[in-house]
Amino acid sequence: MHFVLVNSRGGSLVAKYSTRNVGKALAAAERLESAGLRPNVVRSGPKYVVYIATADLLKLAERDGEIRRAVALCLADKVKNGTPMQREIAEKLLIIYYLIAPPPSRSRHRSALADIELQRRA
Repeated sequence: MHFVLVNSRGGSLVAKYSTRNVGKALAAAERLESAGLRPNVVRSGPKYVVYIATADLLKLAERDGEIRRAVALCLADKVKNGTPMQREIAEKLLIIYYLIAPPPSRSRHRSALADIELQRRA
């Protein structure tokens, strides 16, 4: 799965998985459902897209440190290298993300957030 910033109702972050095989899409959706998430399966051109919304992604990030780190690094990268709209959405999500699910210890993504704050103040 990969992360995509979406500009809807103020912005959100979704995790997507694309495949041409409907069986693989439904199997991926079943695995996500067994993990307690609410996946969505939609057809996008010739492909099927399985995605989970921001709320489920944050719920998953609370349980798994690797996913928490990946989300934080993705958002930090968008703040640093994204378009102005992506920067705005990513900054807002980083603030919300750290209020909802603060990381348990000091790590790479926390130092990335500190670097972003220093750049914004300069």
